[in-house]
Amino acid sequence: MSRGPFGLEVHPYYDSKTIIDEVKLAEAMGYDDVWIGDSQLIWRELYVLMGAVAQTTSKVALGSGVTNPITRMPAVTTSAAVTLQELSGGRMMLGIGSGFSSVNTMGMKPATLKSLEKFVSDVRALCRGETIHRKTTELNLAFGAKEKCPPIYIAASGPKMLALAGRVGDGVILARASIKGNMLTDMLDCVNAGRKSRGKESPNFKTFLSLPVCVDEDKRKAMEAVRPHVARSILTPLWELSKSAAETLKNLEQQYNNYEHLHPTADHADIIPDEVVPEYAIAGTPAECKDELARLLEGNVDQITIRPYSPKGVPRSVMIQKFAEEVIAPLRK
Repeated sequence: MSRGPFGLEVHPYYDSKTIIDEVKLAEAMGYDDVWIGDSQLIWRELYVLMGAVAQTTSKVALGSGVTNPITRMPAVTTSAAVTLQELSGGRMMLGIGSGFSSVNTMGMKPATLKSLEKFVSDVRALCRGETIHRKTTELNLAFGAKEKCPPIYIAASGPKMLALAGRVGDGVILARASIKGNMLTDMLDCVNAGRKSRGKESPNFKTFLSLPVCVDEDKRKAMEAVRPHVARSILTPLWELSKSAAETLKNLEQQYNNYEHLHPTADHADIIPDEVVPEYAIAGTPAECKDELARLLEGNVDQITIRPYSPKGVPRSVMIQKFAEEVIAPLRK
C-alpha cells in the first residue's frame, strides 16, 4: 500500500484530537504514509484513532506502527483491519512486531518467532474468508472478506526476526537500526536471506527504515529532543553496540521506564550521551538532516519513516511541518 519514500509515525501519548489533527496535517504536507503506535495502558487506543483518521483523510496510507500478536490476537486484529479497510477505502497497512512496552506493562512476554509466523498466517487466512481450526472451536470472519487483506509489514531488529520478515512478510520495518557502521547492511542481508527462502518471487516487498528525527538550527536542541527514542534503540541489543552505547546500556537497563516509553520527557533519556545520538537518529540543521536522509535513501530501503521529536516547548505538529518543508521537500525536487 505504501506509495512513496517518506512516511510519518506518531506515538499517541498526546490527546486524541491532537493525533487526528497531526495525521490530517501529515496528509496535507505530502507524507506518503502515516503510522500510529500501539501500546495499551500508556498510549491512546490504536484502532479507535485509525478509524477516526480514516474518516478525516482521503489519500494517505494508514498503518499500525506497530501492533503485536500477544495483546491483539488474530481474530481481533483481522476484524479491526478489515473494518479499517472498509472505512479507509483500502488504505490500511498492518504493522506487526513481537511486542515491547505493550506487553511489558501488562506483565506478559513478547511473541516468539513461531507465534508471530502463525499470527501472520491466521490473519491472512481469516481475511481470505477461510476457517481456522482450534482445539475446541473454529474461527471465521462472519462478515466475509469483501475487502482485500491489508499488507502485513513485520517490524524486526534481530537476525532471526529479520529473516522471518523476509520469508513471510509483505515487507519489513527496520527497527532500532544504527545508521552508522555496518548494522544496517547486516540487517538487510538477513532480510534478503529470508526472501530467498520463501520459494517465490516477492517483487512488491517493501523495506521501511524507521528513525527518530528532529530538525533545528540549534543542533544541540535537536539532539536533546531525540534522546528518548535513542534510549529505546540501544535497549535489549540484538547486534554489537558501539563502545559508548554499550557503556550507556548498563545504567539504562536499570532505569528504563516502560510507562515513559518513547515519551519526549522520559527521565531515562538523560542517560544517553551525545556521541550515541547520531548512531540512531537524524538530528541537526536542515542541511545536515537533508544530507543524512539522502544518504540513507541511496541504500536498499523503499521508505524512511520518520518519528518526529520537537525541542522542548515546541508542538510536535510544528516538527511534522518543518521537516516536510525544510528536509523532505528539497529531496523531492
